[in-house]
Amino acid sequence: MLNVITKAKVVAHQRVNNVIKRNNLHYLWLYNTLCKIAIYSICLVICAGGFVRMTGSGMGCPDWPKCFGEWIPPTHISDLPQNYKDIYAERGYDQLDFNVFNTWTEYINRLLGFIAGLICIAVLFVSFFTRKKLLIVLSFFLVFLMGFQAWMGALVVYSLLAPFKISIHMLIALLILSMVFFLYRITRKNNNYHQSFYSKWIWFALIISLIQIIFGTQVREEVDALLLYVDRSNIIAQIPVVFEFHRTIAWLVFISNTWLIYYYRHLFNIDIEFKVIVFTILALFSTGILMTYHELIGIYQLLHLLLGVSLFICQISILMKNSTRPIVDFP
Repeated sequence: MLNVITKAKVVAHQRVNNVIKRNNLHYLWLYNTLCKIAIYSICLVICAGGFVRMTGSGMGCPDWPKCFGEWIPPTHISDLPQNYKDIYAERGYDQLDFNVFNTWTEYINRLLGFIAGLICIAVLFVSFFTRKKLLIVLSFFLVFLMGFQAWMGALVVYSLLAPFKISIHMLIALLILSMVFFLYRITRKNNNYHQSFYSKWIWFALIISLIQIIFGTQVREEVDALLLYVDRSNIIAQIPVVFEFHRTIAWLVFISNTWLIYYYRHLFNIDIEFKVIVFTILALFSTGILMTYHELIGIYQLLHLLLGVSLFICQISILMKNSTRPIVDFP
């Protein structure tokens, strides 16, 4: 009788362990899926932010987090108080008129950012069920970064779109994107990676690209300042030495990524990234040349920004696949 009871306890214990493992596997899968959704949502927010800059819609909502004092912005000037220019004079509306397109463009940008924030909170919530301390800690940090980014967005609005704050705002977005991509990679079930001496070259290429993005934001800051009194078609001739640095580093970006492709050309698991890098580099040079010798058209600036972000994402992906990193053990 005692043996029967003992065997029953062992069987029950095994079944409980199997249920726990199955649940942990389910939550890890859910966590990974949410990270993937977060990547797409953050990329969408970056695209929306670039579109806001391209269209000059940054002050479409003069306050934060509300828009003209409402959670849902007005659709017509008649929805605003008659003295709205006096109310928002310190936000530049003593010289600006209400523009429904700019208002709703900025509002949609904020709405997408809010949705991305909710997804990151969901990532944190699910991390508790995975019972992985690493995921819980990193998810807390991710939510903190999203909160900091929201606060930075408010500073951008209340600084009347100060170029330096806009640049910081974008760099934080890249940091958040890298963080989510890291969480996505370490929670993939098939998480094999290939480590080699040349993984250091990936870091070099990534750092060069990041420096180039920073110089690009500096160029954009100068452009924003010059647009106040210089015609757009004559901007390039007026930009100071920072533009020459940006153009010179472009060749370092080209060389570092060409070298990267050469040494990792035999790895089947990063074939997609290489194809995207080749296309992105060519497109970056093309849009850069068009802006330099043609005109600083807004759509070129937006494409140039998005291509730079795409290159950054591809390099992060290669780095995750080819560098030692913490791996979450699946049950």
